Amino acid sequence: MIETLQPAFRDRLQSMYAGEPQQGSDGQVQINTVVRIEESVGMWLYDLCRTLKPQRTLEVGMAYGFSTLYILAAIHDLGNGHHTAIDPWQNEWWHDVGLLNVSHVGMAQRFDLIAETSISALARLRTKQERFDLIFIDGDHRFDGTLVDFTLAAELCPIGGSIVFDDPWMPAVSAVISWISSNRSDFTSLDAPGGLAHFRRISQDQRKWNHFSDFSSRTSIPYRIARRVKQAISSVRSG
Repeated sequence: MIETLQPAFRDRLQSMYAGEPQQGSDGQVQINTVVRIEESVGMWLYDLCRTLKPQRTLEVGMAYGFSTLYILAAIHDLGNGHHTAIDPWQNEWWHDVGLLNVSHVGMAQRFDLIAETSISALARLRTKQERFDLIFIDGDHRFDGTLVDFTLAAELCPIGGSIVFDDPWMPAVSAVISWISSNRSDFTSLDAPGGLAHFRRISQDQRKWNHFSDFSSRTSIPYRIARRVKQAISSVRSG
């Protein structure tokens, strides 16, 4: 698990998981430990990066930098690659903890922060015809926002590339995943831990201009179950 990571990444992550104060741009910050990915999820991301050997990776939503550190740990081990994170609130909400963590592990030269909303940042990257081999979406958890993030991210994902969603148990994210499965035959669903959903791009999007397949009854996790899961997780983390 996390103990297998290089010491700089392991120590930084263990400190955050323990809820210890972290260095922010305005002093020591007591972080909200609910805002994180689980160790098992992070190690899966790390292993995926090690397997795919991506030249460029992208994440939507950085916060304290949990997922960022796992991805950068893989890039460090591979000796190649560059990571970009999109987060308009890195300074205002997260006190630059995630950004400073990148410097703490010595990966600042292999990292870029885009301090914009995902809509504007992803659209601009698309206009520049940028490509990312692995995209991790963990930003807006509303249905429309998540769907827009995917739609724009898909334009940046080459054939053979992967898009991974965090929190597929949440109703809005679950509905987007259902829509992709029903309407985007250019993406195929692959195995992932329970806290993630993984899609691999297998072809170009060849839908007709008026294509639509109903997905409203195919939500992968009913709302009442998703709500109970969220309540259980919140209870454990606050206990």
